[in-house]
Amino acid sequence: MKALRLEIEGFGPYLARQTVDFRAFDAEGLFVISGKTGAGKSTILDAITFALYGDVPRYAGTEKSIRSHFCGEEDPTEVVLDFEVGTETYRIRRSPDYERVKQRGEGTTVQPAEAQLWVRRGDDWEALAMKPREAGQEIARIMQLTPEQFLQVILLAQGRFAEFLQAGTDSRLRLLRSLFGTQRFEELTAHLRDIARQRARALEAADAGLEVLVSGAVAVAAAASPEEIAAPAPAEREAWFAATVESLTGLAARLAGAAASAAEGADAAKATLTEARGVEAQRRRLMEARDKVGALEARAEEHAEDRSRLDRARRAAPVSSAMEASQSAEARLALATERRDAALVSLRSAEVAGLAWPGHAGDLPQASVEALRARTSELASERGSLAEALEAEGRIASLEQAREQADGGLEAAREARSHAQEQLAALPAREQALRTELDGATAAAARLADLEDAVAREEKAATAHERIDAAQATLQAAREQEATASARRLGAVDRHDALLRLRLKSQAAVLAGALEEGKPCAVCGSTSHPYPAQPTDAHVTDEAVEEARAFADRIVKEFEEFQDRAAAAATALEVAQAEAGGRSREEVTAALTAAVEARDGAKAAAGRKSALESELEALGAERERLGRLIEERGTAVEAAQARATQAAAAVAAAGETIARGRGEHPTVAARAAALESARGLVDAVAGASEALGSSRASAEEARGAVERAAAATGLGDLEAVRAALLPRSEMDALAARIEQHEADLSGARAVVAELESVPLPEEVADLVALESAAAEADAGAKEAARASSDAASAVGQFTRLAENHAVKAASTAEARERHQAVDTLANTLEGKEPNERRMRLESFVLAARLEEIVAAANARLTTMSSGQYLLEYDDSAQFRNKQTGLELTIADAHTGRSRSTRSLSGGETFLASLALALGLAETVTAAAGGIQLDTIFIDEGFGSLDEDTLEVAMSTLDDLRDAGRTVGLISHVETMKEAIPAKLEVVKSGDGSSSVAVVLGDG
Repeated sequence: MKALRLEIEGFGPYLARQTVDFRAFDAEGLFVISGKTGAGKSTILDAITFALYGDVPRYAGTEKSIRSHFCGEEDPTEVVLDFEVGTETYRIRRSPDYERVKQRGEGTTVQPAEAQLWVRRGDDWEALAMKPREAGQEIARIMQLTPEQFLQVILLAQGRFAEFLQAGTDSRLRLLRSLFGTQRFEELTAHLRDIARQRARALEAADAGLEVLVSGAVAVAAAASPEEIAAPAPAEREAWFAATVESLTGLAARLAGAAASAAEGADAAKATLTEARGVEAQRRRLMEARDKVGALEARAEEHAEDRSRLDRARRAAPVSSAMEASQSAEARLALATERRDAALVSLRSAEVAGLAWPGHAGDLPQASVEALRARTSELASERGSLAEALEAEGRIASLEQAREQADGGLEAAREARSHAQEQLAALPAREQALRTELDGATAAAARLADLEDAVAREEKAATAHERIDAAQATLQAAREQEATASARRLGAVDRHDALLRLRLKSQAAVLAGALEEGKPCAVCGSTSHPYPAQPTDAHVTDEAVEEARAFADRIVKEFEEFQDRAAAAATALEVAQAEAGGRSREEVTAALTAAVEARDGAKAAAGRKSALESELEALGAERERLGRLIEERGTAVEAAQARATQAAAAVAAAGETIARGRGEHPTVAARAAALESARGLVDAVAGASEALGSSRASAEEARGAVERAAAATGLGDLEAVRAALLPRSEMDALAARIEQHEADLSGARAVVAELESVPLPEEVADLVALESAAAEADAGAKEAARASSDAASAVGQFTRLAENHAVKAASTAEARERHQAVDTLANTLEGKEPNERRMRLESFVLAARLEEIVAAANARLTTMSSGQYLLEYDDSAQFRNKQTGLELTIADAHTGRSRSTRSLSGGETFLASLALALGLAETVTAAAGGIQLDTIFIDEGFGSLDEDTLEVAMSTLDDLRDAGRTVGLISHVETMKEAIPAKLEVVKSGDGSSSVAVVLGDG
């Protein structure tokens, strides 16, 4: 990291903007920051720290503010730093939050903290971050140093020289990790531990799987064997599986033999039962057949009567057809008579009776069919003569309608011609109105642009007022959230601090919990522990402390987010107020309404311009069109007059034809309907009379046929024949009953003869006893088969479990070996057993780096201390879980002993810290992948050295020029200021504020 340029304004004692170009000191390599006490020398270094990290550790825990007390409410406070890291050049601008005058209204407002970060790309600056949070994240990525680490290796501030020298292993490890990028070794260690944990979980799952297999095998064996089965010990499982398979196989073979014997016995019992059932079934059939023959023979007399009835019915059957035909003929005769009488009644009662039969109505029953047919023809002929009159009567309505339409068309043609004439007369006035409106539209179009600009200005002001309300509400809410978050932040931080203090107090109880009688205490070495510390109710775990820390970090992050929101809301409010122009909402609304109305009116008028021009152009064409239209409509009037005259003549001709055709009737259609009705009535009487004569002849013929058929049966008179008749269904049923009786009797006699030919045992078989014996034998066989099947299934199932166990046991053994190898390696990298040095991998790597740092530091410390002191690093094992390998001690050549670095005097501590800082810078710069430390600042400390030692220290610092570094010193020692020609002078003015000036050489 190399500081290039610094700008300060409103920061500490610097009110006006001050610029420091550190590149001016590159040629010298060493410069001193000089000035009176309180002038602001250390503030230069504070500004660098604030620019990078947004904080000044020198002011931590005090009420002192970094904003200059010389600033007025309108003066800004900001720091701008240009710096290099590697091949990249960056610029960061940062300002704290402070009160300033409101841009609108009275009073002050809080200017939120700001930070912007850029990187140089050619001649331009490219933005990387525009907010404090984003800038902080980018600086952490670029610098790879925390603020504390920065103050230990680059900027050695007042009172902090000895921090790296006297730091513990953990603090020194974090710093060296950032400087040398050794996080990958810790990540490798964690990765191996994750693998070990995964394999441990897999091994536990595999062992659990083996236990499940063994439990399943024990359950299978216990269910199949009559003996008690116990789970084997892990070492005996292989032999147990083999012996149990052999035992279960023998048991299955024995049960299979027993099942075969039981099946043979069941088959024999079943055969005996089947044979007995067949004999008894034959005995029952014989008895049933004999009973059936007796019952059928007892119905012989009834059977003979059935045969006689069937014979008489079959002889009388032909007469039945003749009788049915005669009955049908009589029915038709009655119906024909009824219809002829009904036709006569209809004719006599009809209104057209006189028209239908001009003679006396009493003559109708005696009228011949021929006379009736002749009258029907006369009526039809008279009806046919009315065709022309009917056609005229049907057309008269349409003819009258056509006449009315022709009259209407004539009137419409006359009106259309008049309307066109009126339109033509109105055109001059319309043309004058359009030309006047066109002049107004042309003027409106000319001023439309100015009106649009006015509306845009007022809309922007109105939108600004809307944003003002929203921004005020947002700002109020953001500040309330910020206040709440601030309170939560303080509470979370206090809780973490309290838990941390309690945790430290409870460490004695934690150590006591690990004591074992007879083993030495890690603290005092005693093997007796009579009074171990006891846990208290306030015992706090590391997890609780870490959880409280993580919670505090989240709350702090929330607080910073709310700060950013409040700052953004305040900025948005100021911008909106500026855009509103200082006018009230009512004034802006009224102005906007007036501007919109004026704009809309002008826009509407301007929009009509082209339409008006088109209308004027169309007006001339309309004049020509109307002239042609008037001429066309005059011709149409003449044609309509001709059509009206023709329609009136057609109506008059049709009226004369209708008058001739209707006679005495109201209409021609009424006369035609009366003739048609009369013809129908006469025709109906003629048809009914003709049908009546035919029905009489058919009835006489049917009566004679019945008498002839009855005589042919030989059963006697017609009444005897009727008595013998049976319905067809009854005859069929009687014939079927006779046939069935004869078939049943013949079949039953055949069965008796067949069964009597086979001898049967006299004693009846006991089927119940035989069925019980067969069922018992079958149940025994099934039980034996089930037991045999279960045993065979158990053998198969147990064998599969044994095979699975053998495979899984082998794979588990291999997994156990792999886990032990990885676990041992992970323990070694973590500094645990079997690592005798108790040093983690990353500590081991950094110990080598620390050795290089110590060697580089000792090259200078030996000279500066006149050979008395050397730094040493200590990698000896420590207590219990304490990490080792990065401890530092000081070797004193005068005493020949090594002691703690904290035992050095103030001047000695400064020399050792300076040597260590320079050695650290050299080693880090030389390391591949390390951070480049091109600028180092040292604040005070030289006043504690005597003249000889100071001269040696100056010589050491002067050697740094050869390495291309720039070292800035702050000191009140006059000897140093005289010996170093390059200076950054801080001058305090009469009003108390300060300014800076670069002085090179004697100038």
